[in-house]
Amino acid sequence: MLAIIFTGFAMCIAGAIGVSRRLVVSSECETFGRMWTKAVLSEYDVHLLDDYSIMAYFGNDAEVTAKLDSYLKYSTQGRLGAHIKGANADLTGYELGDPANFRKALKLGFAANAASEIVNGRGRIYRDLDTGEGFDEEGRVIRNPVVIDTLPSRGTGGSVSGETLKERAEQAGDENGLLGMLSGAGAEVLLLERCFDNHVTTPDDKNHLLVNEWEYVIRGSLDDEENYRAIRRRLFVARNALNLVAIYKDPSKVEMIVSIAEAITPGPLGLATQALIAEAWAALETEEDLEDLYHDRRVPVLKSPGQWKTDIGAVLGSEKVKDKLDDESKELLEEKRSEILDLSGTVSTVTQFAEGLNYDEYLMLMISALSDNVRLLRIMDLIQINMKYRYYADFNMMEYYTGVRFTIDANGKSHEFEDAYK
Repeated sequence: MLAIIFTGFAMCIAGAIGVSRRLVVSSECETFGRMWTKAVLSEYDVHLLDDYSIMAYFGNDAEVTAKLDSYLKYSTQGRLGAHIKGANADLTGYELGDPANFRKALKLGFAANAASEIVNGRGRIYRDLDTGEGFDEEGRVIRNPVVIDTLPSRGTGGSVSGETLKERAEQAGDENGLLGMLSGAGAEVLLLERCFDNHVTTPDDKNHLLVNEWEYVIRGSLDDEENYRAIRRRLFVARNALNLVAIYKDPSKVEMIVSIAEAITPGPLGLATQALIAEAWAALETEEDLEDLYHDRRVPVLKSPGQWKTDIGAVLGSEKVKDKLDDESKELLEEKRSEILDLSGTVSTVTQFAEGLNYDEYLMLMISALSDNVRLLRIMDLIQINMKYRYYADFNMMEYYTGVRFTIDANGKSHEFEDAYK
């Protein structure tokens, strides 16, 4: 009987030891597993973080699994007498190249009040590339098919017309209007402001493959010069339309145009001459506006008479008007030039004004008008392009991850672990 009791007692002790060992193994696996998720996430790319405030690490399922197996072997060897099969990583769903994950990463890296930071002040530097009349920088064109095929946008279409810019500019005539439009873009707007160049301003002295990065977001061409020229055309269309509105809202300008048209083109054709003079005047004023924008000055959305910069004399002397007048009107124009100029009064160039929007803000209006998907994918393009240009020739967002997921099988029990940057 005593032997039976001792045997039973020994069996209970052995069972308790076995259960304890299994609990210890399970507890150790849980502890180590949570630590290993942090270890994997701690290997984030420092260049991505420094340049774009984005946390992501390079890897794939096989590499992370091998890394976890080495952690597992080191941590359990000689310590846990348990049957451990190893780790199995599955990173699916955490790719940085997934727009949803990229947007989450942006929100982690940038403050929620992104739009107000843009409107209330900026730390960008005027670049002084050219006068706005041409493209003076060496144009770069992305032609490498591998680079093109791996871009997150993969040629996604979408842009903003000059007419759309005109409408949005009218809605954003004051700071609150602009703030409301930019707030929808959130962290993307702040990322553009802090990290990317446009033709007029730059945020830093880092190397950028493209000169016109904001313009790329709007136009999406792989030809840097084409992006510049496309945006310049849109700005001209929008400003020209707004200047025409300003002309027809100013009774003195309208009266002057009518009087001049009647003087050089009597009769029914005078209406066509009126339209010609108004359009030429708006175009001439628009050229002055673009000159201001490309020199990082502000241009009012809808000008008051006191903010007008060109006079009627310059309009009548321009080739745009002369080329479209018939011979008789040209002769009358020359005969009555002094009389017409007296009629025009004292409309002349005014001093620099403080009101209005600058080049950055006009472009931000276009960027805010893009679809969320197009805007985000093209920003992702720029990050991938610059990371290739600055650091890694084979950089690909789909090979970087914002989270980790894996399992460890120990003593027939599966332990699952998952974590992401927070």
